[in-house]
Amino acid sequence: MMNEAGQKKEIFYPNALPTGVGSMPHHETSQACRFVAGTLSLAPFWPQLPQRSFRENMYVQYSEGFPGFQIDETEGKMWVETSLMMEGLEAFYEKVMSSDLNAFRISLEYAEGLYKMPEILNAVHPEGLQIYKGQVTGPVSMGLTVTDENKRAIIYNEAAEDVVVKMVALKGKWVESYMREAVVAEKYLMFFDEPYMVSFGSAYLNMSREQVIGYLNECFDAVSCMVGVHCCGNTDWSVILDTTVDVVNFDAYEFGVGLTLYSEHLERFLDRGGILAWGIVPTSEAVRHENVTSLVQRLDDLLGRLEAKGFDKKEVLKQSMVTPSCGTGSLTVALAEEIFEKTVDVSKRVQDLYLS
Repeated sequence: MMNEAGQKKEIFYPNALPTGVGSMPHHETSQACRFVAGTLSLAPFWPQLPQRSFRENMYVQYSEGFPGFQIDETEGKMWVETSLMMEGLEAFYEKVMSSDLNAFRISLEYAEGLYKMPEILNAVHPEGLQIYKGQVTGPVSMGLTVTDENKRAIIYNEAAEDVVVKMVALKGKWVESYMREAVVAEKYLMFFDEPYMVSFGSAYLNMSREQVIGYLNECFDAVSCMVGVHCCGNTDWSVILDTTVDVVNFDAYEFGVGLTLYSEHLERFLDRGGILAWGIVPTSEAVRHENVTSLVQRLDDLLGRLEAKGFDKKEVLKQSMVTPSCGTGSLTVALAEEIFEKTVDVSKRVQDLYLS
């Protein structure tokens, strides 16, 4: 993958480093930020807090500037008014063509964690970070979840389709720019979260393989740092692996076997320096029935499936990260924090067993 200067993007080998997906259940932003900074000290992320405000819903959060986008916070609803969108298209594309990236900024009330996290990170880690992770909602999930006034997914509106992709791409570019300005890190990582890729191949998602790859690659090309995709269920992994993505984050706890079936695509992905982010710690009450040993064994079983296909376990783990299986935004604070603590403990055990 090339950056804007036409140079190959850097590849990092995280050696089973832990990080998180993005959403957290905290109502108090500083509490969430301090927890992440203290727990995921090598690869923190800025937290999305959907329980704090409807504006931090993963679709509303990136809606500012979308022509015709409507929000009813009282009812918890969002939609695009088609007539208003059509009226706003010219102004939207003028912003796209301009060099003013701030036209796609995210306001404080939509992402308080984005603004609060640098202050805490710079105080706790004044020497800088190894990795700083951010995230936006991916174009497929954004386009399928947000509907027009007739409850039709906007991705199927020919005029809205391109708006969705360009909005997501430029929101990602702005977030990366803000992260670089606010926090010193060796590497930056921007995720495009795609929960609705689980619907690829079904009647619900009427998109071709080429369309999805094109949407994602356009978003990836907008940023200059490393890029990732998170999908928390089964999908046709060959589609994601055949994009220019650097990091693939998946629910390894429930659906890990599915990814191991795509051995040829995985081999090409890893050969070009791709990273597997194993979501091995469940984001549910199931975590309370697991311990570090059982979770590491579950991961080892999946690695064994890859070993049987000729992959080297240690090499795969060098090109791996460890995460919760999904976001924790809908859970209790206590459960979410337990999940992150176990994620860190699993990471340390994996590093001690296989990488030391």
